[in-house]
Amino acid sequence: MNIRKCFLWIALFILTFELPGQDRTGFPLTVQDVLGRTLTLAEPPRRIVSLSPGITEILFAVSAGDQVAGVTQYCNYPPEAQSRSKVGGFSGATVNIESIVRLQPDLVILSSFMHERLIPLLERLSIPIFAVEPQNFTEVYQTIEQIGKLTGKSQKSGEVIAGMKEKIRRAEARRGNRERPGVFWELSDEPLITAGGNTFISEAIYLAGGLNVFADLKEQWPAINTEQVLLRSPAWIIAGDDHGKVIEPKALSRRPGWSRIPAVRNNCIALVSADRLYRYGPRLADAVLSIADILWGGL
Repeated sequence: MNIRKCFLWIALFILTFELPGQDRTGFPLTVQDVLGRTLTLAEPPRRIVSLSPGITEILFAVSAGDQVAGVTQYCNYPPEAQSRSKVGGFSGATVNIESIVRLQPDLVILSSFMHERLIPLLERLSIPIFAVEPQNFTEVYQTIEQIGKLTGKSQKSGEVIAGMKEKIRRAEARRGNRERPGVFWELSDEPLITAGGNTFISEAIYLAGGLNVFADLKEQWPAINTEQVLLRSPAWIIAGDDHGKVIEPKALSRRPGWSRIPAVRNNCIALVSADRLYRYGPRLADAVLSIADILWGGL
């Protein structure tokens, strides 16, 4: 009898235990993801698997890190994320379903584009899924808000969004009434690839007070030629620092005709953190501030 009472008390403790800062008032919770799929959670998930570095950053930013059981090998921020179990790479082809199952998650948050092939597999295993795919800053805010609700961290997610908007307000204020300088974003040099208008990069440049000289191109990552860059005459050339990338004025000036580009002639060339800008997480606002510092001088 005493043993039975003991088990009953343990069960009651498990049912009533709450992670710090969790808000259970919104549960049961029914939400719709970017694919139009409906997800209902009886309570905040205790074991979450994140299949995207951006999602992982959001989870930790809203103080749901204790609920994260598994991540990808590319989820390197914040540092605490690297201590979580790895379930493979970022693309759907490199994610290990068996590793996910072993973690017994009560929620998997993934990319609707990168992980499309995984969704029916996880559904057949009755593992709850929530798909995200923000395409701009407004949708990033919405994604953070949704993840905050899903994890019982709505208050914290609101604080994260407010913090991002404040940083961007500060970045926008740096320009004042000055004319927006043209910016060429070099994603790759061989072949020459840039960022089109429908990208976080293009929006970040605009929020920082600049103007992507290829913002009129609808393709996200268009291949271009030297003549197009020369015609658009950018005042700045900026790139991400991924893969150890380095861009130097002397090297650019050796490209045919590039010595005539104002950015090369005036040594207006810079690198920014690729991780901050290429992931749809809270650090996007830090990337905007970094670009504003480049365009208008460091604080």
